[in-house]
Amino acid sequence: MDLMTHSEIFFKKYCANSEIKCISIQTGKSKTPDYELIIDGQRIIVEVKEVDRNKDEKESLRQYGREERTGVPGDRVRRKIWQASAQIKGLTQEIYPSILVLYDLTWGGHLNPYSIRVAMYGLEQIHINVPVNPSGRPHFKGMSYGPKRKMTEEDNKSISAIGVLSTPGPNEIVLYIYHNKFAAVPLDPKLLAKYGIQQFVLEDKMLGKTAKWKEWTV
Repeated sequence: MDLMTHSEIFFKKYCANSEIKCISIQTGKSKTPDYELIIDGQRIIVEVKEVDRNKDEKESLRQYGREERTGVPGDRVRRKIWQASAQIKGLTQEIYPSILVLYDLTWGGHLNPYSIRVAMYGLEQIHINVPVNPSGRPHFKGMSYGPKRKMTEEDNKSISAIGVLSTPGPNEIVLYIYHNKFAAVPLDPKLLAKYGIQQFVLEDKMLGKTAKWKEWTV
């Protein structure tokens, strides 16, 4: 029997403290998601993964006693989405909603709302209009989401939401949910709202701007 990771231990504790029915999924020959939640008769597939220090962060911690994060914003989240997508899809079969729950084992920063957003929907791009006439002045045209997006109308639709698990204090476990607007089977926010879980959805698209997270309310 495999030992539970730190993230799985905290997730199980969170469910127990919140009185959410959480059932371990028996693993077979192929890799399967970790758990299923049963809320008001609805089955929700859950995969739990954790973000650990990479080689550069470990070396920075060893030499200077602090972590120096490098790389493209959201890269750690993108990697976890890529790792989890196929196994989640195999079990949900576009019938059940799912949550990819992430936990940060480092000193933080990899799972902030901005990193989650650009990992899901792409890096933000600023568009500048450069006049043909050299005497003209460039001007700002707007912003949009660009490359490195993991959630699209064709990609990773089986992941209904990304959950961020954190432990801000002793005996304190918090879960935030970020809904995927492209989910094949959306996760009904009302199912989790009864447990006081903060949930976020993307704003409606606005011309020339990148939509930001807004908290979901009843």
